[in-house]
Amino acid sequence: MSISWRVITFLLLLILLQLETSRAIWFPWYFHRYGFQPHSSRHSGAVNVAPDGGPGKGSKSNKGGSATCPPGYELKGSKSHSASGRLCDDNPVVMQLARLYVVSPERIVLLLAQPLLAESCDEIADVLEHIRGATTNCILTEDNIYGKLTNGLRYYKSEVCDGGSESSGNRKRCASLNNAHNCLKELRTDMIECEAPPDWYELRNVTKVCQTFNNVLDCYYTRGAMLCGLEAAKQLRSFAADSMKRAMLQSCEVSKRLPKVNDPMLISATT
Repeated sequence: MSISWRVITFLLLLILLQLETSRAIWFPWYFHRYGFQPHSSRHSGAVNVAPDGGPGKGSKSNKGGSATCPPGYELKGSKSHSASGRLCDDNPVVMQLARLYVVSPERIVLLLAQPLLAESCDEIADVLEHIRGATTNCILTEDNIYGKLTNGLRYYKSEVCDGGSESSGNRKRCASLNNAHNCLKELRTDMIECEAPPDWYELRNVTKVCQTFNNVLDCYYTRGAMLCGLEAAKQLRSFAADSMKRAMLQSCEVSKRLPKVNDPMLISATT
């Protein structure tokens, strides 16, 4: 029995000697050096960096934000993540949005009042193409204001310029907005007066942001109903809500209660 154990031990030693110690991360020395904390949680997907060495240094370096990968160990896809995870310089995005004066969620809605929708849509497509080119090899963070405004502008293009996607179920709304375009052009000044104070959508107070958001929507509806009729006002409010939500940092619910407005079309018909 003792001879067989010696043979087994000898064979195991031969196997261990042939392994690259840098790859043998499952052996006890790994846990002694790096601790029992899972590899992925130690650096939260950061780019792999070799540790400084020495027992127990892996877990300490995580607090400082540096990675603690053992030699030869890399997270799957970590190299591609580091290349595509570079943050974008948002100045090119700002410059493109400035071409359309898109400085707030409301200014995306205001594009509906442009004199010529076709020419406006061509410029919007060009702006979005330039933004796409500037952000191809990098990413904008989720809380980047200009990235959010770009999302809202993309939505405008898909719903107004491209006629609305079938999956969105908004083709009827798009047709209604296009039919009411002559009236919406006259609504431009009113829509500007409905805009909230500058930077309102950047506030941390969610309640205040969402209240302002719904106030703007109600203003659009009231002004739109008085000039263009209730149906056009409903479609304007619906579109404004969908586009502005995509351009905001906070997530807000749209109030289902509509302001009380007499339909001017019915009033003019009875007089």
